[in-house]
Amino acid sequence: MLAILTAHGEVSLVLPISLLLGGLVLIAAEFFLPTIILGFLGAAMSFTGIYLSAEAGGGVCLVFVAVFVALFVLEFVAFRRLLPRTGMGRAMTNVTSNDGAAVPTTASFAPYIGKTAVATTVLAPSGTIEVEGRLLEAFSLDGFVERGVAVTIIEAGAGRVTVRRVR
Repeated sequence: MLAILTAHGEVSLVLPISLLLGGLVLIAAEFFLPTIILGFLGAAMSFTGIYLSAEAGGGVCLVFVAVFVALFVLEFVAFRRLLPRTGMGRAMTNVTSNDGAAVPTTASFAPYIGKTAVATTVLAPSGTIEVEGRLLEAFSLDGFVERGVAVTIIEAGAGRVTVRRVR
């Protein structure tokens, strides 16, 4: 075992503390730069610091282990729970939401069922129709429908309506 003695014959904990904290910093860096190498190096440094602390006694070694576990858990909680709530964390994780999305609900199309509309684009088999001055995405059960042809809305779906050619 590597003996680190001060001038008074006591064991110095400067190197073990430095290794422990340096390893925890590398483990924290792994959250920002997921390379797996930084995490392994950080773990190796921390465990080396814990190993070297055993020279000062078993009690000191247990304190080092407890500090490592506590700080590691705090890092994990901070980076997994708290960081995504910050602006920087949202930018890093690219969290998106569908709140306020422009896709209307099925119920908002229900009043159009049975109404006649005009295809404003070619329906092949989907495209755009106009009904009562409103443009809607539509799906044709008849397959290809030319632009300008009258269609009847027969069903309301999520974000679009289903149509048939007027006969």
